Amino acid sequence: MKRELPLRDDAEIERLVRDFEALSLPRANWTHRAHLAVGVHYVRHWGLDGALQRLRERIQAYNLACGDPDGYSETITVTYLCSIAADIGGDDGTVTMAEQVARLASR
Repeated sequence: MKRELPLRDDAEIERLVRDFEALSLPRANWTHRAHLAVGVHYVRHWGLDGALQRLRERIQAYNLACGDPDGYSETITVTYLCSIAADIGGDDGTVTMAEQVARLASR
């Protein structure tokens, strides 16, 4: 059963990303919102191209660690990441990652 993390602020998103990258995020917490949060974090830190390369590698490593080596979809990852980049690209520096994730998740 999936379990959403609150992701109320950027510190919670940073923790999520650290756990995801350390392959210690419980599978139940790897939800749609968690995917969006990691995508937002990556795009903000590495731009679209860097984010895509990093996310591609990290999702595959995470899935493998969780026993799902075939769970990665390049098409879905590229589509979502491009959508995230387009959506947050117009935001100024005052918009938090948490606000961006909440906005994306509400659509």
